[in-house]
Amino acid sequence: MAPLSGLQVVEAANFIAGPYAGMILADLGAQVTKVEAPRGDPYRRFGRMYGDSSLLFRATNQNKESVSLDLKTPQGIDALFELLRDADVFITNWRPSVAAGLGITEARIRSEHPTLIWVRVSGYGPSGPRSELPAYDGIVQARSGAVLSGVDKPLNTNNNVADKVSAMFAAQTVTAAVIERHRTGVGSICDVAMVDALAHFYGADISSGHRMADHDPDLTVGTNAVNDTSFATSDGFVTVSPVSGRQLRRALEAAGCGDAFSAVMEADRVDLFNTFAAAIAPALRTRTALEWEAIFAQADVPAAALRTFADHIEDEQTLHNGTYQEVIDPEVGSWLNVRFPAWFDGEPVHVEQRAAPSLGPV
Repeated sequence: MAPLSGLQVVEAANFIAGPYAGMILADLGAQVTKVEAPRGDPYRRFGRMYGDSSLLFRATNQNKESVSLDLKTPQGIDALFELLRDADVFITNWRPSVAAGLGITEARIRSEHPTLIWVRVSGYGPSGPRSELPAYDGIVQARSGAVLSGVDKPLNTNNNVADKVSAMFAAQTVTAAVIERHRTGVGSICDVAMVDALAHFYGADISSGHRMADHDPDLTVGTNAVNDTSFATSDGFVTVSPVSGRQLRRALEAAGCGDAFSAVMEADRVDLFNTFAAAIAPALRTRTALEWEAIFAQADVPAAALRTFADHIEDEQTLHNGTYQEVIDPEVGSWLNVRFPAWFDGEPVHVEQRAAPSLGPV
């Protein structure tokens, strides 16, 4: 099954948020044409080059085609609108004024392509006091509140989480707009602001303590959200995450310190996990991480030895799930595409797996 088979997507986006949204759609079966400037997406040049692209670029642009257009010229804009003639979806991640400066306006899109779904990803949205300012991942994280919530020193989330969360919301927006078009027969112009995407993302945990309009913030929510559940072992680290009284008791008993259970359960709810951690931490230094993983599995306690990416790729469950699929990249050789994570009727998405494209022709 390829749920989005037949959906035609034109992606005129650089770096991560827009291209990753396009990749999600491509992984679900959509035909995605990536429009790049004559020098290509700048993300092609982030990191060591393999041919015309870095590995970072390859990891966010699989299963697409590429064409090169100079959108700063009338000919390039004409060629773009010709591509849009057969497209269902148009993805951009420019600052709001950029599209208008290129002559790509809402009025023109609605007039020439009334069924087109245009999803615009930006840092702050289409209007407002910061809408025209540059906004990359770290900047959006800084403005989200999460970096300083529940911690004494800044805690940036690694691996461009703001970009990727925004991309996921953008892809979900596309599918919602497709359903809306099925009902109405007309397209939509949709905006996804990265700051709004992170607000939604953190809404269930860190920011929830600030959402009571008639009360002072409950700052303990932030502290609870960033509790460190990783413990040192004799050779590495193990994460232990019991969430119920039964799991707390089983974890302590498995570690040989079950007599601490009463003190843990009598602790204030804010300090409960810290009390548990203080009780179990010394015991966990006596065995290896993998030994503790097996012990806690036997006790039905959620736990896992910390792994590197290399360990993860070779993990038995990763192999069983077929998470990575080998393709041949002309510049790299054997390359692992990561499949879309969902299963449909017991089967993964079936699309022809292709490496990220070389910079396409004009």
